[in-house]
Amino acid sequence: MSAGPSRVLIIGVGNELLGDEGLGVHVARLLLASRGALPAGVEVLEAGTALLDLLAEMSQSARVIFVDAIRMGGKPGTLYRAELGGECEEMSGEALPFSLHQCDLFQALGVARLLGLLPGRVTLLGAEPERIEPGTRLSPTLRQASAQLVSALLAETQGVEIKCA
Repeated sequence: MSAGPSRVLIIGVGNELLGDEGLGVHVARLLLASRGALPAGVEVLEAGTALLDLLAEMSQSARVIFVDAIRMGGKPGTLYRAELGGECEEMSGEALPFSLHQCDLFQALGVARLLGLLPGRVTLLGAEPERIEPGTRLSPTLRQASAQLVSALLAETQGVEIKCA
């Protein structure tokens, strides 16, 4: 993998054994399949639920974009986007009920901050899940949302910030 101050790292997060919870992993795979569409300097990783294992990779990037299923109480398939800044140090799974991982994203980012490994810019893109239940397939609603997320990520890596809920 290339490293450097301008590298953008897209990380697909989620448990692909729980249906829509695997959204980030499915989106990462779609991006990897369309590799030619990504600009130079953009890397894609499937993290699954192993967020702490990627702290060193994150630290070598100017920007990290996480893709995940996000529970915010909206209509299934609703896209969400958030720029995460200094608030990462104060957030945890207790404060933010939308994480569906054992070590949630904000806990992992808190560890990265404590170790001096937090990238300069962190963005979260995701969609409201329809069903979290055993199975390896996304619901039809999230299959459609995954295609929208791929388009959004391609735009984001070209410098166009997309608008979401």
